[in-house]
Amino acid sequence: MLTTNLKLAARNLFKNKVYSTINLLGLTIGMAACLLVATVVLDDLSYDHQWTRADNLYRIISINRDNKNVEERSSRPFLGISGELKRNFPEVTDFCGISANENRLKFAEEGQGVKVKSLSTYPSVWNMLDFTVVKGNPKTLVTGMPNLVLTEKISKQYFGEADPTGKTITSLPGYGKPKTYVITGVIKDIPANTHLRADVMVVREAKHEELYKEEYGSFSPQYVLLKPGTDIPGFTAKVNKWYNRFTGGKAKYSYAFQPIKEVYLQSDFDEGQEIKGNLRNVYVFSGVAVLLILIACINFVNLTTARALRRVKEAGMRKLLGAEKRVLVMQFLVESLLFFVLSFSMALVFYGIFLRPVEVFLGHPLTVSLAGSAGLFAVTCGSVLLVSLLTGIYPALLISAAKPVSILKGKLSVKTDTGFLRKGLVVSQFAISMLVLVATCVIQFQLHYMGTKDLGFDRNDLLTIKWTELGTQGQAFKQEVLKLNGALNASITNWYPSGGAGSMSTEIDDPRQKGNKIRVNYINGDVDLPATLKLQLADGRLFDRARPTDALNADSLQRKEWTEFEEAGKTQPALVTAYTARLLGINKMNEPVPGLRGIPIGVVKDFHNESLHHSLMPCLIQAHRDQQYGNLLVRVRPGTHAQVLKGINRLWAKFYPEKTIEYNWVSDQLDEQYRAESKLEQLFTFFSLLVLFLACLGLFGLAAFTAEQRVKEIGIRKTLGATVLQVTGLLSGDFLKLVVLAIVIASPVGWYLMNLWLQDFAYRIELQWWMFGLAGFIALLISLFTVSFQSVKAALANPVDALRTE
Repeated sequence: MLTTNLKLAARNLFKNKVYSTINLLGLTIGMAACLLVATVVLDDLSYDHQWTRADNLYRIISINRDNKNVEERSSRPFLGISGELKRNFPEVTDFCGISANENRLKFAEEGQGVKVKSLSTYPSVWNMLDFTVVKGNPKTLVTGMPNLVLTEKISKQYFGEADPTGKTITSLPGYGKPKTYVITGVIKDIPANTHLRADVMVVREAKHEELYKEEYGSFSPQYVLLKPGTDIPGFTAKVNKWYNRFTGGKAKYSYAFQPIKEVYLQSDFDEGQEIKGNLRNVYVFSGVAVLLILIACINFVNLTTARALRRVKEAGMRKLLGAEKRVLVMQFLVESLLFFVLSFSMALVFYGIFLRPVEVFLGHPLTVSLAGSAGLFAVTCGSVLLVSLLTGIYPALLISAAKPVSILKGKLSVKTDTGFLRKGLVVSQFAISMLVLVATCVIQFQLHYMGTKDLGFDRNDLLTIKWTELGTQGQAFKQEVLKLNGALNASITNWYPSGGAGSMSTEIDDPRQKGNKIRVNYINGDVDLPATLKLQLADGRLFDRARPTDALNADSLQRKEWTEFEEAGKTQPALVTAYTARLLGINKMNEPVPGLRGIPIGVVKDFHNESLHHSLMPCLIQAHRDQQYGNLLVRVRPGTHAQVLKGINRLWAKFYPEKTIEYNWVSDQLDEQYRAESKLEQLFTFFSLLVLFLACLGLFGLAAFTAEQRVKEIGIRKTLGATVLQVTGLLSGDFLKLVVLAIVIASPVGWYLMNLWLQDFAYRIELQWWMFGLAGFIALLISLFTVSFQSVKAALANPVDALRTE
């Protein structure tokens, strides 16, 4: 029986080539896209699950809650907190500091070194994370210098098959003197599905720092290993109660413990974490994967039922000859299964072809894939089998349930008329397409808005040389840079656009509301910073080089106590933004403001010192001179970029031959802030095209079905004088009504969802009706083109052929 059904299914597949090609194409594209999206989602969900002790590993999160009850979460608590937890709480079995950063290492005598991702950590990391040692004995700390542990990839790349254990290499840091590392071993490559992804590990003796009751000190990422079965809510409450007692009841901070399995997907608050995902995107793309396969299955149902009328005589003859209903159902289910198996096979080919481009687009390899997991492949095959049966059961029951007499007349019985259901499915398809189109339009408009919004400073033609130790030659280097043809201005600063809110912040009393605190960000640069950024003066004056008191001697930090430096800063001239002046009630220049470190001498127009994800914050600019550490901002004349870069490289080699130079254009750095949104926009553009294509296949199927049902009606209308245009309009109008209905249904849903997405941006576009009108017009235009093909074909048919049997 199965062999017979397979032969019949294969015969029907090759007999109706156009129909079969459309069906196979829709299913193949839907399955391939679904598999790729599902792979990305499953890979995201797998992050940091591979560690043996993952269920008991937690990252310490510090929480600073302001007087407005707004939480500021940070993954960098006080360095001393983890050691104190280990001493005071038996639940903590071990702790470790783990920081992800980049190092430039010299694996060869010559050259500028190689930039590698590294983990800076303590020896206790071996007790907490699973690393497989390949060579050496890296678990034993070699004292006297930092220990370097290489991954197999790096070891083979620079040392071949030789054992590098015991060799020493140097680093080329951006600041400080070159450091020497001893290689203590090689480990297997760190899995890609971890937020601690790196090429090397730098292991040092644990840095112990006192936890100060006054709540100051160094900040660093800290991880703790807790005993199995620890009640996390209870433990957290106990820790915070202890910490409040420790600070004498004046604690500004509290602590939370984030499971290591959640770090990758739930670290939106951590702007310093480079390797992170987004849990909301996981939900979005999970929905996309389901919708893709759903639309592909709807297409299959529509196309199958559209062809049903051509097969009713076959079914009627088999019923008259004694075939039972279950036999007919089995035949159509086997046919459905054949389509799905062939489509799945072709989808696997496309999956293999496009998996690598997807990894390149994401910027990292995917650890989870069908090829790497037999269990996942088996589940996928089982899912395809189940979906094929569920999809094929509807057309199978539809045809097999009809009465033999009705079937032989070439029509289905009234009881099997499910045109309403088919139309509902098409409306659903285009409603989904409309939602994706709206999302694509809104994301594009929001990105364009952020890319073109006036930030309050000139982002173009501005070069930043990454933070480095300039030493005592900083000013001399800056002056030589200014002599280059094309260098218009320059400034040494500890802040640069896209580099965060500032170098520090403090809270002062709100003059408008007693008891309220206002956080003020501080930016330190030299007197040329406002001119280099092209800040616009609104009141007062800018820094003046001719007034030595405008700038505080930064080098005094090395000769004075911090308290003395702070006292000097309180009387230092400063610039404030217009927003700061309004908020603090600054109406007169050269008068002190209670709690503010600095005397306002000028007000500059507001500028965004953070990304547009954040609202404007009060900001104050102070000038320092003789800074030995910082970034160098250089304003370049348009058209001289290459020339200035060449000159800067030459000067750098002269002034700092032992250091590497890293620079970026500020415009590129600002665009990088919205990399996640940019990739999301590209993905939605792709998905909108894909979903529209699949939806049009479904519409094509319904158009074919309707044209076959109304072939005699069309023949009669043409015989009575109806024109091709009138017949085409008659058929197309029905479908356009469905698309319009889909637009009406999808628009309020799209409005709600996109408003939710825009809430992540402090500065955002306002949703306009024409955005939905544009998406609807695109959907209508594409659907009209799709159905017109079938409508014109039916309208051009010879009415004699349609009426011959009447």
